[in-house]
Amino acid sequence: MALATGAGLAKGFGAERVFEDVSFEIQDRDRIALVGVNGSGKSTLLRIIAGLERPDRGTVGLAGGVRVGYLPQEVTFPAGQTLQEYVLGAFQRLLEIENELRAVEAALSAGGTAGAVDALLERHGRLSHEYEDKGGYSYHNRVREVLAGLEIGEERLEQVLESFSGGQRTRAALARLLLSEYDLLLMDEPTNHLDLSATEWLEAFLVQARPAVVVVSHDRYFLDKVAAVTWEMSEGRLESYSGNYTKFAAQKAERLARQEKEYEAQQEHITRTEDFIRRYRAGQRARQARGRQKLLDRLERVSRPRDRAPMRVQIQSTLRAGDTVLATEDLIVAAGMPATPQRHTVAEQGDEAPSSGGAHARSTAPSRLSSGQPVVYAAPRGRAVPPQSVLFRCPDVEIRRGDRVAIVGPNGTGKTTFLRVVTGEVEPAEGRVYLGYGVQLAYYAQAHEQLHPERTALGEIQATKPLNDQEARTYLGQFLFSGDDVFKRVSSLSGGERSRLALAKMALGNANFLVLDEPTNHLDIYARAALEDVLSSYNGTILFVSHDRYLIDALATHVWEVSDGGLTGHAGGWADYLVARERRQAARRQAGLPPRPAGAAPAEGQLSDARPGASQETRRGAKALAARREALARLEAEIGACGERLRILDAQLAAASAAGDAAQIADLGNQHVAATEALARHEEQWLALSETVEGVAVAGD
Repeated sequence: MALATGAGLAKGFGAERVFEDVSFEIQDRDRIALVGVNGSGKSTLLRIIAGLERPDRGTVGLAGGVRVGYLPQEVTFPAGQTLQEYVLGAFQRLLEIENELRAVEAALSAGGTAGAVDALLERHGRLSHEYEDKGGYSYHNRVREVLAGLEIGEERLEQVLESFSGGQRTRAALARLLLSEYDLLLMDEPTNHLDLSATEWLEAFLVQARPAVVVVSHDRYFLDKVAAVTWEMSEGRLESYSGNYTKFAAQKAERLARQEKEYEAQQEHITRTEDFIRRYRAGQRARQARGRQKLLDRLERVSRPRDRAPMRVQIQSTLRAGDTVLATEDLIVAAGMPATPQRHTVAEQGDEAPSSGGAHARSTAPSRLSSGQPVVYAAPRGRAVPPQSVLFRCPDVEIRRGDRVAIVGPNGTGKTTFLRVVTGEVEPAEGRVYLGYGVQLAYYAQAHEQLHPERTALGEIQATKPLNDQEARTYLGQFLFSGDDVFKRVSSLSGGERSRLALAKMALGNANFLVLDEPTNHLDIYARAALEDVLSSYNGTILFVSHDRYLIDALATHVWEVSDGGLTGHAGGWADYLVARERRQAARRQAGLPPRPAGAAPAEGQLSDARPGASQETRRGAKALAARREALARLEAEIGACGERLRILDAQLAAASAAGDAAQIADLGNQHVAATEALARHEEQWLALSETVEGVAVAGD
């Protein structure tokens, strides 16, 4: 049964046409993904189907009695309404029946004539039957189930919706939508502001739900789970494909390849025909030439396939970091910490390694790591941290050169704060963070704080690297900025444009350690795929927070899960993490324990690391490996110091040569020889120890 149909729909805003001649049909229980680039008209089409916007041309028809529910990206609520009032509004008829039943029961208690009592009893019976038929005895359980699945605490039920954050508003609207008795759900980016567990719950709910669903989303994993049909809005047209996102992508690639072949074959035929017509237009074969011209005029031309140009992005580094890129020790991450941490190099500590626990040396303001020296961000000694501000306690973990570590977990658990501790923007509450030898870090902030709101896109690029206007515009073109887009102020850019500009700035650097906070937020589905390819080919180390499971599965070598005040490490990508999570839950079920929340803190004494181990032997091996790495860090610091000493001596020798001071030249030459020999000695020791550490680590893996 067709619930909704559209025929010949067209829509434009001013002189700009959004789409033209769009037709569709939505069948009962369809699961449809609507994809396309930002600005292609997906949200507009949903609003037209929902009856909230009129097309310029064409018609939309709904089957008789079909109820349509719509979830917009931006949600508004009636003033003064609480969450409980709003959510229970989905059961308006049941609430009316409850009130009527209470009134009938009160009348029965008051008594009356036999005829009046009989009438009241009959009415009570009818109402009770309707109440049961409409699910009156189970709707409170349904409310609790949906609120729990969307991670909305029942303590919020009496809270006024106007006080909710953007993410909380979306969840409230989603709860009301899912609880209502709609036949067709139109959902515009429903996973925005949802963490992974809530997204997984929504996937399962929609797969089992009775209504048909049309969903706009850039979450490819979500679309793979939910959709059975994919609509693509492209170049003002709507194309339908069978299957989920992955099947759509394969079908589209085949369709484009086939169309390209048909186009090329037809162009070759046209060229041969036009050549024949030119050669024989006035000769003995003029009649044939005229006939061919008529055929050519009537030929239905195959249009050249046009697909959206992808971002042509490349992020590479020519710098090589040491073996250990990041390590933590006794780290506690808390909210409300100062924004200027204690920062010092290992050399400044008197060659103190990150796990020695020695006294702090002089501190400096945090900055981008450009010296190549190992750096430690440490909490001040003796500071009292309020327990209520603690977000999570981090076990001693490390990231090795070439690792790609994904951090996942519920919203509000401290993932972004952890990244800000790693980058030196926020102090650790306790413990310290070590950034290794040769690390050059670049940070992509979720809210794009690295962009200056009053600069233009062109100005942002030129402030990062000295490029002339043409060079900067050409570079921005690789990130899909064209024409006058480059002169837009950052404050007026869309979320997707700001994301692409932030990536453009990051790509200009030479960082070998990328720290990324939700890098796919605001990017459309094609830009996400392009970024995934870029990061997959990146030759450095990556630490990233993301809810994009496609990105995690394609990129991550380890998954760190933050939840319930702890961090748990898993080797492998998203699929490996799911297997480990299911094993953990199965073990708890077998033991008769309730399911443990994803990412709950490990038991007392359990090592929770990207390379976990639990036995005493494993711990002893880990300590020995840590000691070797500490020695390696000291050697890295000494190598850096020798290099700096040689640079100073080179400058002094140049000055002495210019002054013609032979005695100083001889003295500086002797110092230069000694420093060169020391550097060679330290480098040999570093290479030998590095090979030992690599061998032990591989054996331990």
